[in-house]
Amino acid sequence: MSHEVSNRRPYIIDLLQLLASEEEQLAYERNVPHVNITAELRCMWFDDQYLPDDAFFVSCFTPDELGALAEFDRFYGERKAQLPPSEGTVRTWLNSPVWRDIMLKAKSTLEKIAA
Repeated sequence: MSHEVSNRRPYIIDLLQLLASEEEQLAYERNVPHVNITAELRCMWFDDQYLPDDAFFVSCFTPDELGALAEFDRFYGERKAQLPPSEGTVRTWLNSPVWRDIMLKAKSTLEKIAA
């Protein structure tokens, strides 16, 4: 595996860690106050990092890991429209049971990928 290909994996692991962690989400919001964090949390997964149709991306994961990522993507995708408006802070989402479910799913997915 080339160095370039192996670099894709840490981005997904880092993003799943962020999605799974209240502390990391609040720290991210503090560190980049000019950014709409909830929009970023959607965009980073659905637009930037999870690229299942890209051969380069696929080559970084085992078939079981790709299955776990696809399952998380479906889970998050089915629930993102149910999330409340952010009102300028991730705390709005942290108070949402829907977001808490997504966070738990991110954690369980992370455990499957990082094992």
